[in-house]
Amino acid sequence: MIINRDILILVLGWLFGLLSPIIVDAIRNRRESIIIKKALISELQEFRYRLMLNVYIIESKHGKLDHEFFEWAQTILSRYTSINSSGSLLKAIGPLLKLTKDEMASYSEMAKQQRKSNSGISLKKHSLSILNTNMVVLARFDSIFQSQLLEVRTRMGFLNEIADEARYYYKLSFQNGITSENYEIANTNMINSYKFYASQARGIILIIGKILNN
Repeated sequence: MIINRDILILVLGWLFGLLSPIIVDAIRNRRESIIIKKALISELQEFRYRLMLNVYIIESKHGKLDHEFFEWAQTILSRYTSINSSGSLLKAIGPLLKLTKDEMASYSEMAKQQRKSNSGISLKKHSLSILNTNMVVLARFDSIFQSQLLEVRTRMGFLNEIADEARYYYKLSFQNGITSENYEIANTNMINSYKFYASQARGIILIIGKILNN
């Protein structure tokens, strides 16, 4: 009986020696995954905020600012807690939502008049550095979270292509010797690119919202 007990202790010790590195790695990976997920969420919140600002600029110049837009923007701003957040933006939305439909239409028209119709919009390319450098870690997360992150990453690449396209048409419209007809074509294509950008940005914001609500 004593011999069997000693053998059992030796076997358990041997097994623990084999399993301990695996256990340690599992604990370390779990802690690392928690830290990375928090960083990813923070990056997505920042990305969503910047996209919302771009949509505002596009809508104020080539689209329409209405109650639906400001309610949408208010939801995003209320969840944005970065050090770069501006409480003044959130406070400014409250009075706008109290405007009547006609007053809101006047406000939207006034916003358009304040921006030059033939000027371009600076749409900078986006890069999700934390997501890009942790692609190998995604396998640790659940399949829904993985697919949502990959969808955001894919759509971001497409959004950057639209920004390049808009920039191309803007430069084209200022080429020396361009005819008035070609200028109108380039300008129309530029505006359409901005509007397409805004619609695609809203789609990305919707996906990020689902991630943040989980």
